[in-house]
Amino acid sequence: MEANRGTKRKAPPPPSAAAGPAAHETLDKARSVDVAGFVEARAFEINALQRSLDGARTAGNARAFQTLARHLRRRAASHNVKRVPARLRARAEEEMRKSAAGNGSAKPPKPKPATAHSRYKRRRTRAARDEYALRQTGARWLETHVWHAKRMRMERAWGAVVAATPNERSHRAAYRAAKERCYAHDASYYATLELTGSKDAILQALAPLVAPGALTPAARRYADGARLAPLALHRAHMFPRAALGPASALWMPAGAAAPRTLWLRTHPAIADAVRAELGAAAGLAVADVTGDLVSFELLGTASTPLLAAVLAHTHTPSAGAAALRAARCVPAPDALPEGAVLALRIHDPRLSFPPRPDPAGGAGRAGRAGPGHGAPDGEALRAWPGAGASQLPGGDGGVFDRARCAADVARRQPEHALNQRRRAQLVPGTRLAPGADDVSVPLLLIRTGPEAALGSRVGAFDARFVGAMAHGWTLVAPRGWGMALWMPLVFAGARAQGQCERLHVSLEAGLPAFPRDWPGTAAYDAAAAAAGADALLRWQRRPPGKRANYAHAGIESPFFAPLHRLLGMPAAPAEYPQPGPAGLECRMRRLKKTKPKPGAAEPARPVDSADIWLVTGERLAAAVQALLRTRPSADVPLRQWAAPLLAAVRADGADQPDGADALLQRCLVRVRLVCTARGVPANNAPVCLPASAADPIGYVIAGSFSLARGCGMALAACSLRGLFALCRGSPPQAHRTVSIRAMDGGPACEAALTVLP
Repeated sequence: MEANRGTKRKAPPPPSAAAGPAAHETLDKARSVDVAGFVEARAFEINALQRSLDGARTAGNARAFQTLARHLRRRAASHNVKRVPARLRARAEEEMRKSAAGNGSAKPPKPKPATAHSRYKRRRTRAARDEYALRQTGARWLETHVWHAKRMRMERAWGAVVAATPNERSHRAAYRAAKERCYAHDASYYATLELTGSKDAILQALAPLVAPGALTPAARRYADGARLAPLALHRAHMFPRAALGPASALWMPAGAAAPRTLWLRTHPAIADAVRAELGAAAGLAVADVTGDLVSFELLGTASTPLLAAVLAHTHTPSAGAAALRAARCVPAPDALPEGAVLALRIHDPRLSFPPRPDPAGGAGRAGRAGPGHGAPDGEALRAWPGAGASQLPGGDGGVFDRARCAADVARRQPEHALNQRRRAQLVPGTRLAPGADDVSVPLLLIRTGPEAALGSRVGAFDARFVGAMAHGWTLVAPRGWGMALWMPLVFAGARAQGQCERLHVSLEAGLPAFPRDWPGTAAYDAAAAAAGADALLRWQRRPPGKRANYAHAGIESPFFAPLHRLLGMPAAPAEYPQPGPAGLECRMRRLKKTKPKPGAAEPARPVDSADIWLVTGERLAAAVQALLRTRPSADVPLRQWAAPLLAAVRADGADQPDGADALLQRCLVRVRLVCTARGVPANNAPVCLPASAADPIGYVIAGSFSLARGCGMALAACSLRGLFALCRGSPPQAHRTVSIRAMDGGPACEAALTVLP
């Protein structure tokens, strides 16, 4: 041991010259790590770890079909493995096998043998087409019906089957899409009437239906078809009474040719009435071309860059296509002139599906310009869209040439041929190059906004309550291209919406929607009667202890707004639900129709919408708003207080056969109510004077909680006499305050009142 302690360790021998390079290579390898080689050597372990992490995250709390996004889930996926995507099918089969074993069965039940009525045979092309044709009896299907029917609740309205609301909760999502992104709505059910004849004959036919002093399609700014003309239609020679509803007029660009063509786009609820009013005009041909067109509405901040990305593959260079490319970096569509019309022709959109995002903006990136793509300056915006943007070069009729559009649809390549061309591509997923046999699609892009919704120019409209939610585009294309254009819009990021969401976005923007917010029209009476009948049926179905006791709360008309009482009329329209005081009590009692007793008084005459005057237009609304800033004395009559309004009506050349007093007694004013305290206005709630339980001066037409303002908001209709009483009872102020009664008998909420055009 001592000898071992005394000895010293020998130092390692120095490396020889021959071993020098090998030692340096070993040291270099020790200092560097080959990541690719390491990953390849440990690929199996990494994949196993990833699978175990994924399994631990979803095990026990979600099945295979529940791991999908909400918009990809299917109702039958929980019990049908074939409804689950292929990548999750093995896991779904294992889950179903374990579920069957846990229920006491050794193996899952065998599938039933195929029969003559199996789904495979029923879904064959010929059988499906025959079934669809049979189911369209009495109601027309839109071209996107099958796509919407899988994702939304459908309803029959105005002779068509339209999407009512998505199957998922979407009110907040619809508001977010309209405010920050883009939402799309299939508006192909809108009616389009084609008026053909000389320019003078068309203008003479339209003159009796509009206000005499309003801006009509005869104006110079609309004559060449570069702008969309908003109109508020009335029955012939009955302005300001007997309103029909809003409409839009567009001239076909034809230069100085004698025969001219005008498209009149109206809501389908008034299409028959407008056509009947125009049918008596001489030298004019009126045709309904609704079935020859498809149209989509796109609203929201990102609507412009989304359209620029989807419609980037133009077939023919045109001024409209250049104007769309120039506007793709505009922060919001409200920065562009409203009513502008762009005409362009693109390649078959199926060739470039799915669309690529625009690097300058793209869907969901509105206003974020890329390098070298700055937004246009003020001078460019004032000159936008430029001359000739509404016309195609070479005398191309575009969408107006319906014969050529139908021929192009007939000779376009089927989807099977396009799929074969995709299989022949060397690189999978490469876009197909347009060939000589491929057809092109003419389009019309119309910048729409509040003017189209109100039917009149609204240059000084309060922009704080509108924003980008009410501005966007309307895409018009020939028949047959509905799904080919709808799918790129959805894949680019547009959120599809139904009728309920469309009305909700209009309410958030503070704009009236037709026909819900147009009292005094026949279309409003029909819509209010249908909504009231549905509300009454839902109320009757609830148990007695779970439904509202309107009789105890003092609400005499909970299912429709009794506007006839405000105007001094004897009775409501006959189609409105009339349960009576006994039917409003909280009891289980069927509503029985009783015959009038002998000697009883005759029933009162129903309300005729022709007797009601609805204040429309910016000039008349401004006159009413100016009257609300005054305080008339106790000895001032209604006629003297409303003299400025009567002067504005007479300036339009309106005929007043019944006198000014009768006209003022039947006057309704649309107002916007924004709650200043807690409370959400309910539909049909009475609007009263502040801190008063007297007779109502108006009724709420549509009320809800406003996500944009963080408080309750409503659109209401008030009588001019009620507003006169409101001004007489309080000092002059910029915004009048009213009280909205609660439908359940709770405390009333205060709201600021603003007149709507």
